[in-house]
Amino acid sequence: MKKFMLYLCAALSFNAYALTPGEIQSLIQQAQETVQSLPQTQEEDIAIAIAVSLSMPRASLLKLGQDARDAGLALTFRGVGTEIKNKTDEKPQTVAQRYGKGLIARHMEDFKFLTDVGVNIQIDPVLFARHNITDVPRVMVVPVCRSACERTQAILVARGDVSLRYALEALFKEGTEKLRVNPNSQELQKTLKLIEDALARLGDRS
Repeated sequence: MKKFMLYLCAALSFNAYALTPGEIQSLIQQAQETVQSLPQTQEEDIAIAIAVSLSMPRASLLKLGQDARDAGLALTFRGVGTEIKNKTDEKPQTVAQRYGKGLIARHMEDFKFLTDVGVNIQIDPVLFARHNITDVPRVMVVPVCRSACERTQAILVARGDVSLRYALEALFKEGTEKLRVNPNSQELQKTLKLIEDALARLGDRS
């Protein structure tokens, strides 16, 4: 887009003598249409987040991951591997000092049972901090801030070790009830559509 605008400026600067006023107006109109056709940058959007931890039972995590995969969603972890703590009787060490260059590779191996079956994994400590997540799993509809924002409260939250379909249906029911109270809320309308689409992709399952 920047190159197109530079080309347009150059054409107008150096070739204006060869263009009629109508041709110049046409070039400007084309530039405006190109700009208007670009996707609009949104400072805030919404998304379904599934907060989990490797501390969960492996079978539950795998089932949730497979359902999330089929619904087009990801599992979000606070970080890689287990938390590393210094022993009380030793000099504090950083993660890199304790485990060296192979740290990330070794910890990513912890997720292999999920990635091997196509589960999408995300590492997002900001999500956990912003929403004060202390228990997992949680299925949430959250605002996604593409820049600094003050929204730190999830729109909808479902807690507990239940199936993804059950959690999404609970969120849809709660969102529907909230929309009855606030029928003009575009955020709630978009939230329900987001959940509905995920449920459609997931299909019927327990």
